[in-house]
Amino acid sequence: MRHGHHTTARILFLLVLLALLPATTAWGQDCLLLQSSALKPYEEARRGFEQAWTGEQPISGPKSITIGTLTLVLLSEQPEETMSALKKQLKNAQLVVVIGDPALDFVRDLEQTPVLYLLAPSAGELPANFTGIDLRILPSQQLEAMSRLMPKVRSIGALYNPVRSGKWVQEALMSQVSAVETLLFKKVAAPSLVPEALKSLGDNIIDAYWLLPDELVTNPQTLEHLREFSIANRVPIVSFSDKYLKAGAAAAITFDMIDMGSQAGEMAARILAGTQPGKIPVEPPRRQRVIVNTSVFRKMGVVINEAAVDEVYSGGMEQ
Repeated sequence: MRHGHHTTARILFLLVLLALLPATTAWGQDCLLLQSSALKPYEEARRGFEQAWTGEQPISGPKSITIGTLTLVLLSEQPEETMSALKKQLKNAQLVVVIGDPALDFVRDLEQTPVLYLLAPSAGELPANFTGIDLRILPSQQLEAMSRLMPKVRSIGALYNPVRSGKWVQEALMSQVSAVETLLFKKVAAPSLVPEALKSLGDNIIDAYWLLPDELVTNPQTLEHLREFSIANRVPIVSFSDKYLKAGAAAAITFDMIDMGSQAGEMAARILAGTQPGKIPVEPPRRQRVIVNTSVFRKMGVVINEAAVDEVYSGGMEQ
Protein backbone atom coordinates (compact mmCIF):
# COMPACT_ATOMS: atom_id res chain seq x y z
CA MET A 1 0.00 0.00 0.00
CA ARG A 2 2.78 2.33 0.98
CA HIS A 3 4.59 1.46 -2.29
CA GLY A 4 1.50 2.41 -4.30
CA HIS A 5 1.21 5.67 -2.39
CA HIS A 6 4.83 6.53 -3.14
CA THR A 7 4.38 5.69 -6.83
CA THR A 8 1.32 7.93 -7.08
CA ALA A 9 3.11 10.76 -5.31
CA ARG A 10 6.10 10.42 -7.65
CA ILE A 11 3.87 10.58 -10.73
CA LEU A 12 2.14 13.68 -9.40
CA PHE A 13 5.53 15.29 -8.68
CA LEU A 14 6.72 14.62 -12.25
CA LEU A 15 3.50 16.02 -13.72
CA VAL A 16 3.87 19.20 -11.68
CA LEU A 17 7.54 19.49 -12.68
CA LEU A 18 6.68 19.09 -16.38
CA ALA A 19 3.98 21.72 -16.07
CA LEU A 20 6.45 24.18 -14.60
CA LEU A 21 9.08 23.60 -17.29
CA PRO A 22 8.93 25.89 -20.38
CA ALA A 23 7.37 24.27 -23.42
CA THR A 24 9.81 22.90 -25.99
CA THR A 25 10.35 25.72 -28.44
CA ALA A 26 10.62 25.66 -32.21
CA TRP A 27 13.91 27.53 -32.22
CA GLY A 28 15.20 25.41 -29.40
CA GLN A 29 14.62 22.15 -31.26
CA ASP A 30 17.08 22.72 -34.11
CA CYS A 31 18.15 25.14 -36.81
CA LEU A 32 20.76 23.83 -39.22
CA LEU A 33 23.02 26.36 -40.93
CA LEU A 34 24.47 24.86 -44.12
CA GLN A 35 27.37 26.95 -45.44
CA SER A 36 28.78 26.18 -48.88
CA SER A 37 32.44 26.79 -47.99
CA ALA A 38 34.74 29.00 -45.96
CA LEU A 39 34.85 31.84 -48.54
CA LYS A 40 35.10 35.27 -46.92
CA PRO A 41 31.61 36.52 -47.97
CA TYR A 42 30.01 33.33 -46.63
CA GLU A 43 31.93 33.64 -43.36
CA GLU A 44 30.82 37.26 -42.92
CA ALA A 45 27.18 36.36 -43.59
CA ARG A 46 27.40 33.47 -41.12
CA ARG A 47 28.87 35.80 -38.49
CA GLY A 48 25.98 38.22 -38.97
CA PHE A 49 23.44 35.41 -38.67
CA GLU A 50 25.02 34.07 -35.48
CA GLN A 51 25.05 37.57 -33.96
CA ALA A 52 21.36 37.97 -34.71
CA TRP A 53 20.71 34.47 -33.37
CA THR A 54 22.37 35.06 -30.01
CA GLY A 55 20.89 38.55 -29.71
CA GLU A 56 17.32 37.59 -30.59
CA GLN A 57 14.82 38.03 -27.77
CA PRO A 58 12.04 35.50 -27.14
CA ILE A 59 9.14 36.06 -29.54
CA SER A 60 5.46 35.51 -28.86
CA GLY A 61 3.32 34.19 -31.68
CA PRO A 62 1.63 30.98 -32.80
CA LYS A 63 4.76 29.39 -31.29
CA SER A 64 6.77 31.08 -28.55
CA ILE A 65 10.48 30.73 -29.29
CA THR A 66 13.70 31.13 -27.39
CA ILE A 67 17.28 30.71 -28.42
CA GLY A 68 18.27 27.08 -28.78
CA THR A 69 20.35 24.79 -30.95
CA LEU A 70 22.15 26.18 -33.99
CA THR A 71 24.13 23.54 -35.86
CA LEU A 72 26.75 24.70 -38.39
CA VAL A 73 27.71 22.39 -41.27
CA LEU A 74 30.38 23.33 -43.82
CA LEU A 75 29.27 21.56 -46.99
CA SER A 76 32.69 21.65 -48.68
CA GLU A 77 34.23 19.63 -45.85
CA GLN A 78 31.65 16.83 -45.78
CA PRO A 79 32.91 13.41 -47.01
CA GLU A 80 30.83 11.87 -49.78
CA GLU A 81 29.81 8.93 -47.58
CA THR A 82 28.13 11.26 -45.06
CA MET A 83 25.90 13.08 -47.57
CA SER A 84 22.87 10.80 -47.18
CA ALA A 85 23.01 11.15 -43.40
CA LEU A 86 23.31 14.91 -43.77
CA LYS A 87 20.26 15.01 -46.03
CA LYS A 88 18.28 13.09 -43.38
CA GLN A 89 19.41 15.54 -40.73
CA LEU A 90 18.24 18.42 -42.91
CA LYS A 91 14.81 16.85 -43.37
CA ASN A 92 14.41 16.56 -39.59
CA ALA A 93 15.48 20.16 -38.83
CA GLN A 94 12.96 22.81 -37.81
CA LEU A 95 14.65 25.25 -40.18
CA VAL A 96 17.50 25.04 -42.69
CA VAL A 97 19.48 28.20 -43.46
CA VAL A 98 21.75 27.92 -46.51
CA ILE A 99 24.57 30.25 -47.52
CA GLY A 100 25.76 30.13 -51.15
CA ASP A 101 24.68 28.39 -54.36
CA PRO A 102 26.24 24.96 -53.62
CA ALA A 103 24.38 24.72 -50.32
CA LEU A 104 21.12 25.81 -51.94
CA ASP A 105 21.52 23.24 -54.72
CA PHE A 106 22.02 20.53 -52.09
CA VAL A 107 18.66 21.28 -50.41
CA ARG A 108 16.48 22.01 -53.46
CA ASP A 109 14.67 18.69 -53.06
CA LEU A 110 13.49 19.45 -49.50
CA GLU A 111 9.70 19.58 -49.74
CA GLN A 112 8.55 20.11 -46.15
CA THR A 113 11.38 21.66 -44.16
CA PRO A 114 11.41 25.49 -44.16
CA VAL A 115 14.49 26.76 -46.02
CA LEU A 116 15.96 30.25 -45.85
CA TYR A 117 18.73 31.14 -48.33
CA LEU A 118 21.20 33.96 -48.83
CA LEU A 119 24.18 34.70 -51.10
CA ALA A 120 22.71 32.40 -53.75
CA PRO A 121 22.58 34.27 -57.09
CA SER A 122 21.22 31.24 -58.98
CA ALA A 123 18.18 30.76 -56.72
CA GLY A 124 15.56 31.01 -59.48
CA GLU A 125 12.08 29.58 -58.92
CA LEU A 126 11.74 27.64 -55.66
CA PRO A 127 8.92 25.83 -53.80
CA ALA A 128 6.72 27.55 -51.22
CA ASN A 129 8.78 26.21 -48.30
CA PHE A 130 11.72 28.40 -49.46
CA THR A 131 12.35 32.10 -48.95
CA GLY A 132 15.46 34.22 -48.65
CA ILE A 133 17.41 37.33 -49.56
CA ASP A 134 17.76 38.30 -53.21
CA LEU A 135 21.35 38.86 -54.30
CA ARG A 136 20.87 42.25 -55.86
CA ILE A 137 20.67 45.81 -54.65
CA LEU A 138 17.63 47.59 -56.05
CA PRO A 139 18.44 50.17 -58.76
CA SER A 140 16.78 52.89 -56.66
CA GLN A 141 19.07 52.07 -53.71
CA GLN A 142 22.16 52.18 -55.91
CA LEU A 143 21.15 55.50 -57.40
CA GLU A 144 20.57 56.98 -53.96
CA ALA A 145 23.99 55.74 -52.84
CA MET A 146 25.64 57.26 -55.95
CA SER A 147 23.85 60.54 -55.34
CA ARG A 148 25.04 60.68 -51.72
CA LEU A 149 28.60 59.77 -52.70
CA MET A 150 28.85 62.22 -55.63
CA PRO A 151 26.52 65.15 -54.80
CA LYS A 152 27.40 67.06 -57.97
CA VAL A 153 26.59 64.21 -60.36
CA ARG A 154 23.56 65.06 -62.48
CA SER A 155 23.81 62.59 -65.39
CA ILE A 156 24.64 58.89 -65.27
CA GLY A 157 25.18 56.63 -68.27
CA ALA A 158 25.40 52.87 -68.80
CA LEU A 159 25.62 50.23 -71.50
CA TYR A 160 23.33 47.22 -71.26
CA ASN A 161 22.16 44.13 -73.06
CA PRO A 162 18.32 44.29 -73.28
CA VAL A 163 18.00 40.52 -72.96
CA ARG A 164 20.01 40.43 -69.75
CA SER A 165 19.33 43.82 -68.14
CA GLY A 166 16.20 45.22 -69.76
CA LYS A 167 14.06 44.83 -66.63
CA TRP A 168 16.79 46.34 -64.48
CA VAL A 169 17.00 49.40 -66.73
CA GLN A 170 13.23 49.90 -66.61
CA GLU A 171 13.32 49.82 -62.80
CA ALA A 172 16.14 52.36 -62.78
CA LEU A 173 14.28 54.71 -65.12
CA MET A 174 11.27 54.64 -62.82
CA SER A 175 13.36 55.47 -59.74
CA GLN A 176 12.89 58.86 -58.15
CA VAL A 177 16.27 60.35 -57.22
CA SER A 178 15.92 64.12 -57.31
CA ALA A 179 19.63 64.94 -57.57
CA VAL A 180 20.09 62.77 -60.69
CA GLU A 181 18.53 64.59 -63.63
CA THR A 182 19.44 62.25 -66.51
CA LEU A 183 19.85 58.49 -66.91
CA LEU A 184 21.27 57.63 -70.31
CA PHE A 185 21.20 53.92 -71.14
CA LYS A 186 22.61 52.61 -74.43
CA LYS A 187 21.70 49.18 -75.80
CA VAL A 188 24.49 46.90 -76.98
CA ALA A 189 23.88 43.45 -78.44
CA ALA A 190 27.52 42.42 -78.94
CA PRO A 191 30.97 43.36 -77.55
CA SER A 192 32.01 44.70 -80.96
CA LEU A 193 29.40 47.47 -80.60
CA VAL A 194 30.80 48.74 -77.30
CA PRO A 195 33.31 51.35 -78.63
CA GLU A 196 30.68 53.14 -80.71
CA ALA A 197 28.16 53.07 -77.85
CA LEU A 198 30.74 54.52 -75.46
CA LYS A 199 31.54 57.28 -77.93
CA SER A 200 27.85 58.18 -77.92
CA LEU A 201 27.86 58.38 -74.11
CA GLY A 202 30.94 60.62 -74.25
CA ASP A 203 29.27 62.93 -76.74
CA ASN A 204 26.34 63.33 -74.32
CA ILE A 205 28.74 64.33 -71.51
CA ILE A 206 27.73 62.06 -68.62
CA ASP A 207 29.09 62.68 -65.10
CA ALA A 208 29.43 59.01 -64.08
CA TYR A 209 29.23 55.56 -65.63
CA TRP A 210 27.14 52.84 -63.98
CA LEU A 211 28.57 49.35 -64.46
CA LEU A 212 25.65 46.89 -64.46
CA PRO A 213 25.83 43.17 -63.56
CA ASP A 214 25.62 42.22 -67.23
CA GLU A 215 28.07 39.72 -68.75
CA LEU A 216 28.21 41.62 -72.02
CA VAL A 217 29.67 44.71 -70.33
CA THR A 218 31.82 43.01 -67.69
CA ASN A 219 33.96 40.80 -69.93
CA PRO A 220 37.70 41.71 -70.04
CA GLN A 221 37.55 43.26 -73.53
CA THR A 222 34.66 45.57 -72.64
CA LEU A 223 36.21 46.49 -69.29
CA GLU A 224 39.35 47.65 -71.09
CA HIS A 225 37.22 49.88 -73.38
CA LEU A 226 35.44 51.21 -70.29
CA ARG A 227 38.68 52.06 -68.53
CA GLU A 228 39.98 53.96 -71.57
CA PHE A 229 36.65 55.79 -71.84
CA SER A 230 36.71 56.66 -68.12
CA ILE A 231 40.22 58.10 -68.24
CA ALA A 232 39.76 60.00 -71.51
CA ASN A 233 36.49 61.63 -70.41
CA ARG A 234 37.24 61.92 -66.66
CA VAL A 235 34.09 59.93 -65.95
CA PRO A 236 34.24 57.75 -62.81
CA ILE A 237 32.94 54.17 -63.06
CA VAL A 238 30.64 53.01 -60.27
CA SER A 239 30.42 49.22 -60.12
CA PHE A 240 28.32 46.64 -58.27
CA SER A 241 31.34 44.73 -56.91
CA ASP A 242 34.62 45.78 -55.32
CA LYS A 243 36.51 43.37 -57.59
CA TYR A 244 36.21 45.95 -60.41
CA LEU A 245 38.11 48.57 -58.40
CA LYS A 246 41.33 46.89 -59.46
CA ALA A 247 40.22 47.23 -63.10
CA GLY A 248 39.79 50.99 -62.80
CA ALA A 249 36.36 51.57 -61.21
CA ALA A 250 36.24 54.53 -58.84
CA ALA A 251 33.60 53.11 -56.49
CA ALA A 252 31.63 49.97 -55.72
CA ILE A 253 28.17 49.80 -54.20
CA THR A 254 28.01 46.31 -52.83
CA PHE A 255 26.44 44.16 -50.14
CA ASP A 256 26.97 44.45 -46.40
CA MET A 257 27.51 40.72 -45.82
CA ILE A 258 27.33 40.87 -42.02
CA ASP A 259 24.10 42.86 -42.07
CA MET A 260 22.68 40.44 -44.65
CA GLY A 261 23.33 37.63 -42.17
CA SER A 262 21.56 39.62 -39.45
CA GLN A 263 18.66 40.23 -41.82
CA ALA A 264 18.41 36.48 -42.41
CA GLY A 265 18.45 35.92 -38.66
CA GLU A 266 15.40 38.16 -38.25
CA MET A 267 13.61 36.32 -41.06
CA ALA A 268 14.47 33.02 -39.36
CA ALA A 269 12.86 34.26 -36.15
CA ARG A 270 9.61 34.93 -38.02
CA ILE A 271 9.59 31.44 -39.53
CA LEU A 272 10.25 29.77 -36.20
CA ALA A 273 7.52 31.87 -34.58
CA GLY A 274 5.03 30.22 -36.93
CA THR A 275 5.03 32.22 -40.20
CA GLN A 276 5.22 29.99 -43.27
CA PRO A 277 8.16 30.76 -45.60
CA GLY A 278 5.73 31.17 -48.50
CA LYS A 279 4.18 34.14 -46.66
CA ILE A 280 7.54 35.89 -46.28
CA PRO A 281 8.50 37.52 -49.60
CA VAL A 282 12.09 37.26 -50.81
CA GLU A 283 13.76 40.44 -49.57
CA PRO A 284 16.44 42.64 -51.15
CA PRO A 285 19.53 43.33 -48.99
CA ARG A 286 18.58 46.19 -46.69
CA ARG A 287 22.02 47.77 -46.35
CA GLN A 288 24.79 48.55 -48.82
CA ARG A 289 28.48 49.26 -48.45
CA VAL A 290 30.20 51.96 -50.49
CA ILE A 291 33.87 51.24 -51.22
CA VAL A 292 35.89 53.89 -53.05
CA ASN A 293 39.24 54.21 -54.79
CA THR A 294 40.05 57.76 -53.71
CA SER A 295 43.04 58.05 -56.05
CA VAL A 296 40.77 57.58 -59.09
CA PHE A 297 38.39 60.29 -57.90
CA ARG A 298 41.32 62.67 -57.27
CA LYS A 299 42.79 62.09 -60.74
CA MET A 300 39.42 62.87 -62.30
CA GLY A 301 38.80 65.92 -60.14
CA VAL A 302 35.54 64.51 -58.80
CA VAL A 303 34.60 65.63 -55.29
CA ILE A 304 33.01 62.97 -53.09
CA ASN A 305 31.10 63.07 -49.84
CA GLU A 306 33.40 61.26 -47.42
CA ALA A 307 30.53 60.70 -44.99
CA ALA A 308 28.96 58.36 -47.58
CA VAL A 309 32.07 56.11 -47.72
CA ASP A 310 32.17 52.85 -45.76
CA GLU A 311 35.62 51.70 -46.87
CA VAL A 312 38.58 53.04 -48.84
CA TYR A 313 40.07 50.60 -51.33
CA SER A 314 43.72 49.97 -50.57
CA GLY A 315 44.69 47.69 -53.47
CA GLY A 316 46.45 48.71 -56.64
CA MET A 317 45.12 48.99 -60.17
CA GLU A 318 45.85 46.69 -63.07
CA GLN A 319 48.52 48.00 -65.37
